[in-house]
Amino acid sequence: MRELIKIEWLDSYGASSKWNAVIDIKPIELMCISVGYNIYEDEKKIAIAPHYAAETEETMEQCNGVMTIPKCSINKITTLIEKD
Repeated sequence: MRELIKIEWLDSYGASSKWNAVIDIKPIELMCISVGYNIYEDEKKIAIAPHYAAETEETMEQCNGVMTIPKCSINKITTLIEKD
């Protein structure tokens, strides 16, 4: 079993579909919370998957819905279930 974690991270926000007056632009930060199993991690990024199946005699280890988050965007990582 892999570690289940919660990541609090800052995402990009918006991509307007029309021209905007610069004076009307009011940038905001979009704080996100994502929960998933730690599938991959290195010094620059972490990949989590909300759906995970451990290896069995009949199947290999599998996951679905993988999302990669750059570590420079992460504010906090909380472990929810420790790795076996």
